[in-house]
Amino acid sequence: MSNGEFFASIDIGSSKIVMLIAEIEQDKVHVFAQASVPSAGVKNGVVSNLELATKAVKKVIEKIKKTCDQRAKYINVNISDFQLTSSNQNQPISFSGKSKKITKDDIINSIQNASAGALAANKKKLEPVVNNFTVDGQVEDYPLGLKADVLGANVHLLTVSKQALKGITSCLESCHLGIDRVVLDSIASSAVCLSQAQKEQGVCLLDIGAAVSNISVFFQGGAVYSHVFKFGGNTVTEAIAQAYNTSFDEAERLKLAYGVLQPEATLKDCLVEFKQLDLNDKRYLSLYELISIIESSYKEVCGLIKKRLKAEKLDRALKAGFVVIGGGSKIENCENFLLKEFRMRTRIAVINRELISGNEDLLTNIGNFSALGLLTYNTFESYLQEAEQIQKGNWGKFRDLLDL
Repeated sequence: MSNGEFFASIDIGSSKIVMLIAEIEQDKVHVFAQASVPSAGVKNGVVSNLELATKAVKKVIEKIKKTCDQRAKYINVNISDFQLTSSNQNQPISFSGKSKKITKDDIINSIQNASAGALAANKKKLEPVVNNFTVDGQVEDYPLGLKADVLGANVHLLTVSKQALKGITSCLESCHLGIDRVVLDSIASSAVCLSQAQKEQGVCLLDIGAAVSNISVFFQGGAVYSHVFKFGGNTVTEAIAQAYNTSFDEAERLKLAYGVLQPEATLKDCLVEFKQLDLNDKRYLSLYELISIIESSYKEVCGLIKKRLKAEKLDRALKAGFVVIGGGSKIENCENFLLKEFRMRTRIAVINRELISGNEDLLTNIGNFSALGLLTYNTFESYLQEAEQIQKGNWGKFRDLLDL
């Protein structure tokens, strides 16, 4: 949030593109302009056709300019990539056996040292997520000004394919937008959806998008694991289309009109009219059968998530359970269904109103949470400013809000 008075975010998704412009108002991030358009040139969360994606981004820019004459030159943008890998590192630096007062440069060096390491030729690192620091082996949130012999940074490292990153950067550069930060969807959303208490207890943020789903797990206050799954709302639609030999649009209509997870016992089966491909005659399907197809798709991704968390030995670390966002979570009774599948506390996310403000429709639309999170996302640069304010004792309300 260093771009002068105004700053912006853009969520380039598989189904829609959302752009927000904001400012700091009364110690909150206040969104004063917003626009969204259907996505194009994006497949499975990655730019697949640069020309089409660029045209779509230009459309959202033109749309937002009709309601706002302010334009941020630099912008935060999201990314999802099936080739995402995550790891956690801390490679402490020693001050030659002498105790010294920790400076800004020491903190930057510790983060860079912890983030170092060889990468495959087709991979690129995103900015590290800094969880905390170790000062002579003791965990500290704000080591600036403390004395130490050895300083380490606990960082969550994320790598994506160069192709996925180039698609995002080329698209925005073609629209004459300078990228400030590229952030994984679920990491960005966590800034406005998760409290520090949840991160301490252990929580998994699940973002069910149109084409992909992201998870980021937080434990003992910091991010410890992230992954991207090939599942989203479109996966369910495609399963319906295949089962009934119908078009994607007709399958999407059926999903939106009749889709529900774990329906009430009072819901009776009935025949639902639909159109099959290349046939003009009326066709009918069983409502129960349709619901079964939808549930099977969600159960499949739940199984993949549980398997992944167990492999990472994180399945028993989630005392605060799951927090769910994304368009795929809008299906009726999603919260209760996931509660049963994961067998732990599960809730649909809500925005931290003490941190961000704006139009009510924007703040209650769960499909916008990634774009909102991008506005408030902080890196180690903002940490250094924060630490200085804490040392001076005048950081005030905004820091408190970040810890809610």
